[in-house]
Amino acid sequence: MPAGTSHAAQDDDPCTTVQLPFDLSSARTARQMFASELLEHGLTRGVVDDATLVLSELVANSLEHGAPNSRGLLDVSWCVDDERLRISVHDGGPRTLLSPQEFSDVNLRGRGLIIVDHLCDSWYVDHDEGLRVTAELHYGVEAKVSQHA
Repeated sequence: MPAGTSHAAQDDDPCTTVQLPFDLSSARTARQMFASELLEHGLTRGVVDDATLVLSELVANSLEHGAPNSRGLLDVSWCVDDERLRISVHDGGPRTLLSPQEFSDVNLRGRGLIIVDHLCDSWYVDHDEGLRVTAELHYGVEAKVSQHA
């Protein structure tokens, strides 16, 4: 397991936390680790693609608008259970109100939370010790690849 990655003490814990440098290269690292783990859990390529897009948008928003935490890092975590994914990105940014921006043909930026809002069942912001944005995707058992095929 790479440095900066942790699972809780229990083997059946569905969560992974990755501590990454507050740097653009961390987005790629987080995407690769996340997609790999979701495929290991047997999720379909469509679910993996949607969830990876959500993670990418949350990390990109954090790197663009946030700040490193007190350790100079960015915390990215995800939890996989039987029918739900929870994706969370935590940085040291200030308290801010987040909302999807109005779609515009002129402005090619600012669509991240629109994508998150569209693909996820819910998302929310927590301001404890920085800024944490968490998104939840419910995918259902039909989104798992059959292990018996």
